[in-house]
Amino acid sequence: MTSKKAVIFSDGKIKRFEKVVKEQINERKKELNRAIDNQVDKQIDKKFILFLKDLKINKALDKHKTACYELELFEKQKELREKTLEETKKQCAKIVVDIFSRHAKINDWSQYIDDDDSHDENLRKLKSICRDEIVKQLGKSTPEGKELENIDNKVNNLLLTLSYPNLVAQEVDLNKALEDGSSMLSIALNPNTLKQLEGGQ
Repeated sequence: MTSKKAVIFSDGKIKRFEKVVKEQINERKKELNRAIDNQVDKQIDKKFILFLKDLKINKALDKHKTACYELELFEKQKELREKTLEETKKQCAKIVVDIFSRHAKINDWSQYIDDDDSHDENLRKLKSICRDEIVKQLGKSTPEGKELENIDNKVNNLLLTLSYPNLVAQEVDLNKALEDGSSMLSIALNPNTLKQLEGGQ
């Protein structure tokens, strides 16, 4: 009778053996996996339909499909609508800028309207200009405006008179004038001031 002995492999020999075995079976495993994949390709369409029926998910999938389609359609329509509105806005803004620019040039307005301004911004600028124009009109047509104009004219005339060469005038006691309740502004705006100065030349 033949006796048997235990076979002991070292760790190094086991690793080498494992490597050889894996190399030998890897190619066969690839062939088998390819064969299975081919069979799956032939069955997937029919089996998938049955799979969905088993899950009872078809109705939910149909609703989701409709929702996805409607959202995609909405986004496309929204994008198209947005482009249309943006183009219309640019065209309208250009017309506003052209009209305003003509008037600004004629009336020498310092403000300007840009085609990127919003409607509210345009109104704010136009209202500011309108206010300035009303002030100009009232300055010419109201008693207050005429008085303001007279004040400016008197001051300008006084300053012009003071700039005359060889200007001669009587001495003024400033302290006495202040004691009498007068001020430099009342002196400047006094109609007799110019007469006195002109008469003193």
